[in-house]
Amino acid sequence: MCGFSSSYGSLSGENGVKNTLGHAAVPLAGHDSGKIYLIVGFGESGEGAPMLLLADGKTRPVSKPKAKKLKHLKVLPQGDEEVARLLRGGRSVDDSVIIHSLKKIRQSLSDPQEGGLKNV
Repeated sequence: MCGFSSSYGSLSGENGVKNTLGHAAVPLAGHDSGKIYLIVGFGESGEGAPMLLLADGKTRPVSKPKAKKLKHLKVLPQGDEEVARLLRGGRSVDDSVIIHSLKKIRQSLSDPQEGGLKNV
């Protein structure tokens, strides 16, 4: 499986990808590059490349997440542990929860005390 180095470590292997549930991610390529999403699932492309499923609760609801290859994403260390816990437990997450989580993440990224938004 393809290895990927994010801003907080390696995502090589299935466990690394699973540990990204609930984290924020920013596409590096495509028309949505620079937009912040929450990771709500994972899978593989037809050729076996690891992919993450992204939702923002608005244009990309949890019921229809956007699939992106790992090589086209920057996974951020910020995330929502409650969302991650629910997803790992196989429970569904409402779009309003995703919207609220992303709002908190955006605020922490824009706060210089929290490290700010650097080269995302």
